[in-house]
Amino acid sequence: MTESVNSTGNSQRSVQTQPQLSKSDIFGVLQNDRRRCVLESLRRQGGQSVRSLSEEIARAESQTEEPKSNVRKSIYVSLLQTHIPKMESLGIITYNREQDIVELLPASQDFNVYMETVKKGDIPWSQFYLGLSTLAVVGSLTIFSGLTQWISSFQWMLFTSIIFFVSSATHLHHVRKIED
Repeated sequence: MTESVNSTGNSQRSVQTQPQLSKSDIFGVLQNDRRRCVLESLRRQGGQSVRSLSEEIARAESQTEEPKSNVRKSIYVSLLQTHIPKMESLGIITYNREQDIVELLPASQDFNVYMETVKKGDIPWSQFYLGLSTLAVVGSLTIFSGLTQWISSFQWMLFTSIIFFVSSATHLHHVRKIED
């Protein structure tokens, strides 16, 4: 916190905070698979050496448990020369060269909303909720218009409410698991 005196002689207090990253900076970091992988790995496992990060990225990129030495070395060099300096200059990570440890900084939390990871074959939660909402609207209109008689409007309302509740609880559990 700093204190300054304005032209009327009154003191003013202002809180100095770290500036938030711009969306352009955030998307610039996230558009690269290796930087995204560094963020995900540090989020999951905490501070790590550049070597362990490069080995994890090599396994992900080569889709083998034991990637070739030249692949690991190439990734190691690219992390040291390109990705870590860029992320460090933005205040997202810190790299202690003496201890060879990379750690997340508070500014990395700006990425949380953009880091929804979706495994191959899965769909993002936003698309899931859009589909669920579409189903609810179409079902409601079908029942309201009298096109179907086998389910009452009360049963449909109860069914959709339960589906939304279960989906929301599952989503909350998923988000908390990622943040831990």
